[in-house]
Amino acid sequence: MKKVMKISLWILLFAALFVLVGFIETEHKKTTCKGIEVYIDYNGTAPLISESEILNPILKTFDSLTGKKLSDINSIEIENLVNSIDFVENAEVYSTLTGILKVKASQRIPVLRVVNNRGQNFYIDRNGRLFPVKTGLSTRILVASGNIKTTYSDTLNIINSESGVELLNLMKLAQYIENDEFLRAQIEQVYVTGSGEYEMVPKVGRQLIEFGDITSMEKKFENLKVFYKDGMKRAGWDAYKTINLKFDNQVVCEKK
Repeated sequence: MKKVMKISLWILLFAALFVLVGFIETEHKKTTCKGIEVYIDYNGTAPLISESEILNPILKTFDSLTGKKLSDINSIEIENLVNSIDFVENAEVYSTLTGILKVKASQRIPVLRVVNNRGQNFYIDRNGRLFPVKTGLSTRILVASGNIKTTYSDTLNIINSESGVELLNLMKLAQYIENDEFLRAQIEQVYVTGSGEYEMVPKVGRQLIEFGDITSMEKKFENLKVFYKDGMKRAGWDAYKTINLKFDNQVVCEKK
């Protein structure tokens, strides 16, 4: 008998909960929009977009949201609009029980700034997508320039495209440097030569680092770090004109 009563009690509780959820949902649909709040997650990087640059397109496209029933507001369409903004990685739109329309956007994380051989200036984000450089704003990340042939396209994903191999290799190079505290503090720019090899410009010292291609990237960087921490201490930061990493298991330098 007690077991039957417990089962009945649980059934009643679930039924009551179901009714309560349904009631809240019904009342929520009747609620009118009291306002819009925009929040941007910059993912620990320099801001490239402001709240107003997200809010203004919403207000321009979806007229008079404030005062409108929440059930009449298409949050998916608003999400699609925000996701179409160049500097937004992804967006989420939802409403609260009090009638506030929340717009949460995550900013794209640039891993490399590129200036190609046509003078086009753009970023590559962590997902392999290209997006434009914003006038008046910049981030402190690695810059790649020189004989870079790939042209800018906001629809190109270099991770899944044969036409993006050139930029993908540069992205791998940039990510390796970014993930290494020593290299991140030392390497400032990558230059692509006419033959497609990489030359690097350090932040400290005036020597040119001849890196070659992407082959044996990890080993080359390890050789460079050992040389900087050992050889540079003895010779001085301005003793060499070039540091050549293209040879296996050795660093070849040319003195000034």
